[in-house]
Amino acid sequence: MISESEKNNFIGTGIQFPIKINPSTGKIETAQGKNLIEQSIKLLLSTKPGERLYHSNYGIDLTPLLFEIPNDSTLKEIEERIKDSIVLFLPMIIVDSVDFEINALEGLIYIQIGYIVKATNARANYVYPFYIKEANQ
Repeated sequence: MISESEKNNFIGTGIQFPIKINPSTGKIETAQGKNLIEQSIKLLLSTKPGERLYHSNYGIDLTPLLFEIPNDSTLKEIEERIKDSIVLFLPMIIVDSVDFEINALEGLIYIQIGYIVKATNARANYVYPFYIKEANQ
């Protein structure tokens, strides 16, 4: 049986976001395993192409879909953009499913991404809140 640390070695280690300094060691905190994957998905979905200086094509641009009616074709477009970007930028996982839960009152679509970790064949999911309406005070 594979230990948790061996699973994390398969996936890798990255910088924890938001960036934090460990007060006892003085080093930047890192993320591993499922935490690293979920953090990577969140960063990918939260970044528009062009925002990263040396990686200008990184990210998913969902902003043109913000004011669209969340019908089947809009949701299919979101799903395709997510799948294409994950294949390109997160090679450690395979997208198994992309499902949506629409909350029209809050102006929110919960995007649930089911994925398989290639190194361990473990299944997991991540839910990303995609706001389709501007926030009010």
